[in-house]
Amino acid sequence: MSKKLDKLLATALTPDVQPERALNEQILRRAKEEAQMKEEMKNGLKKRGAWSGKRAVATAVIAAAVLVVGGGTTYAAWRYLTPQEAAAELQDKKLMDAFSGEDAIFVNETQTYGDYRTTLIGIVSGKDLTDYAMTTGGEVRADRSYWLLAIEHVDGTPMPDTGSPEYGKETFLTSPFIQGLEPWKYNIYTFGGGYSEFVQDGVMYRMAECDDLELFADKEVYLCLADENSVGVIGEAYNYDETTGKITRNEAYDGCNALFILPLDRAKADPKKAESYLRSLEKTPEEEQEEMDKELEHLPESQRKEMEEGEAQTEALGAFVETLTVENIDELCEKVAGSEVVVNVDWDSDWVEYSTSGEAGSSGGMAMSDFKLLFPDDSPCISVQSFGISSGGADGAVSASISVLRRYEDGTITCADYVPKDLNL
Repeated sequence: MSKKLDKLLATALTPDVQPERALNEQILRRAKEEAQMKEEMKNGLKKRGAWSGKRAVATAVIAAAVLVVGGGTTYAAWRYLTPQEAAAELQDKKLMDAFSGEDAIFVNETQTYGDYRTTLIGIVSGKDLTDYAMTTGGEVRADRSYWLLAIEHVDGTPMPDTGSPEYGKETFLTSPFIQGLEPWKYNIYTFGGGYSEFVQDGVMYRMAECDDLELFADKEVYLCLADENSVGVIGEAYNYDETTGKITRNEAYDGCNALFILPLDRAKADPKKAESYLRSLEKTPEEEQEEMDKELEHLPESQRKEMEEGEAQTEALGAFVETLTVENIDELCEKVAGSEVVVNVDWDSDWVEYSTSGEAGSSGGMAMSDFKLLFPDDSPCISVQSFGISSGGADGAVSASISVLRRYEDGTITCADYVPKDLNL
């Protein structure tokens, strides 16, 4: 009876017109741990995609249909790609085999918040599960967890294809959280996370990864999907109970803040190894630099030379930034037209978000206590939030960008992007 019902549902939900199959441009990204993120900002190389050459663009794969029944649970997974199919799309045979093995957990839970519906399709953890292992300091991070999310617009509008100019305007954070650990401190960045994603038939598929989550299986382990790719959104979208250590959705958050609890096998928890792992995350700046140096040693000569050139250029830009003051910034730099946005500061809140406008805009946030140190009074001043270089184009030209918070004489605080007028990089 069950098989017959499945067959009838599959037939009823199969579209009469199959979508055209075309090549999908695959965007590969890695949200490396904070030490490596600092290196990326330091050398200032901004590249579309990530780790170019590691994975090739894949052809479209077969889509099916899904039936969703009450309470955010899925009855059957006919609409979405399976984790195996998604891994095949990413040309990762090892990961495809891992999701076909006995350790794979198929969740198929759907949550809808804000403008988005997201489904946690499945997760698998183990050793050496991918053809594209992440390395740190020249050493492979072998023990990992991989999970697949499907992300859609609630109104049925297709998610923009990765080759579309609209792609990237909607950003997401998917991150693990662990009961008892502050989520703004312990998340996908500190757990050596990253992801690959592609869009198929209007659905965005994100295959994300981080260090092995099963170590913490004796606690509640969560996965979030928030509609903003920043650490700052964690404190806004989620609540942390300091007494129980549990993490919950902030019901007052105006947007998408899905939160899944993973059905991990408690028997696979390893408290001693978990404790050792957490201690390893507390590295000194010297240890971080040593790891980055080892990473450089294992790069091909061409990439190492490119990074060294980028580092020298960014050091030159950094020296230039050090000379900027509220009195000379307009003389030495040109404000990017249309980039300036007023920062609406709620001085009674715990957090401040800021951003610039435009396709190449920058964004960020900080604790109110730090913000007040930057702007202790009403005096005009500036604070450089970030800077970097980018290279590209037909002529291979290098350009610089500086993101600046600025308080004007009337007390207005803005965030804007600037470019140096006369800086030869």
